[in-house]
Amino acid sequence: MRSLLEWSALRTIYRSFGIGLAVFFLIDCWIVTRYFDAMGGSDDLAEYANALAIGTGALLTLVISQQHPARSWARLFWYAVSFGLLVMASQEAFDIGERMDRAWADDDYIDLVVLGLTPIGLYLACMIEAAPRLAVNAMRLGFIFQCFSALIDLGDGDLYDITLFGSNLMNVLTDISELIFIETYLFGLSCLLLHILMRGLATAREARR
Repeated sequence: MRSLLEWSALRTIYRSFGIGLAVFFLIDCWIVTRYFDAMGGSDDLAEYANALAIGTGALLTLVISQQHPARSWARLFWYAVSFGLLVMASQEAFDIGERMDRAWADDDYIDLVVLGLTPIGLYLACMIEAAPRLAVNAMRLGFIFQCFSALIDLGDGDLYDITLFGSNLMNVLTDISELIFIETYLFGLSCLLLHILMRGLATAREARR
């Protein structure tokens, strides 16, 4: 099957989706900056944007799961990914950790576990779907951004402390850095979904011949 990048229509879709993600990011940054002084917890606005982006990822992975036979390992894998993203979106939107006992509120170690499991999940996803190069590169770039975001996020816990800015500003910077890698993953997932759909259409066309 020809590379998806050779199809001008798909290139347009990729470009449009990428521009849409960039616009969403800029709007989020503008809103957070606009209301930073007016709200003591202005990082909440960034968290809601992250929750929306992660929820979109959960929806994309759920759609990908439906492209595989029922009870197949591939569908179970994508179900698990979708469920995990849904839990993360709920955490961003409702601050579940903050509502729990304070002994469990510091999630630095959980973040480290997630960071360690992420490349395994990305590898399995790309291997299962025979991902195109564009999707693979987006996933790799997303993980690099995630590592940088983790360095910022872990700077307010037991591991080390970053005191360059106030705690509220650090929270905002953390959430904005998270949105960068989340959107990069979203772009990779959208490329992967288009690849799967086009592969299915090509298979169906060959079967009719």
